[in-house]
Amino acid sequence: MALPASGQISLSQFRTTFGGSVPDSVSEYYRGGANVSNNAINVNIPQSGTASFSDYYSGAGTQTRNVSIRLGYISPSGGVGLTTISSTATPFSIGGGANQIAYQPVFHAGTGFITSASITIQQNEDVASNSEHVLLYGGVSDSTTTNIVARWDAGSSGSTGGNRSYSIVWDADGLINSITYTGGNYNTGIISFVTDNTAAARTAGYKWFGFRLKNPSSFAKASDIMLGTFYSTSLTQPS
Repeated sequence: MALPASGQISLSQFRTTFGGSVPDSVSEYYRGGANVSNNAINVNIPQSGTASFSDYYSGAGTQTRNVSIRLGYISPSGGVGLTTISSTATPFSIGGGANQIAYQPVFHAGTGFITSASITIQQNEDVASNSEHVLLYGGVSDSTTTNIVARWDAGSSGSTGGNRSYSIVWDADGLINSITYTGGNYNTGIISFVTDNTAAARTAGYKWFGFRLKNPSSFAKASDIMLGTFYSTSLTQPS
């Protein structure tokens, strides 16, 4: 559990959050030491010298969380994710019906967590067009990751499906730097990158993120919606 963002704070709370031992000493709780991870959420905690209790506001320990998301139609039918937006819950199996939605467990970006990712967004032929095929949400906390940072739509073709791949980069603090097209296969025009709010997300200070995938309304051939880093992965995250 993270330390308070303001108000009174005590060494015993440090021990609960980070570990450590009695008798407590501030020297046990330098960033990058034995108990406090050197990551984007603890960036204000000193690595040596004088430390104020206020330096530890919102500091947190770490845990490993499953942040996988995948969804497909026909084969694979369904996937793994959540049915609730802006949640840190563990993903579970989700069905593959028409218009099915899967949310990714939200994650904190930045040093010690994640600073780059690769995704490939797909749509097969003989499948209905799909508005909001893939969304990337952002927010300033794990409970407010509800703002659209990026949106991809999928078109429809009776002859050829295709995909487009992108790299995503976050800075050391966890702010998103860029979403860059890196290439595609077959009918790349079937996927459209229609909303890129990365600049606004940086300005707003979003450091928490999560994808949402949606199945088309009808499909005669099979496909995964998104491949890449988040297809099956666990990340170190704030506890």
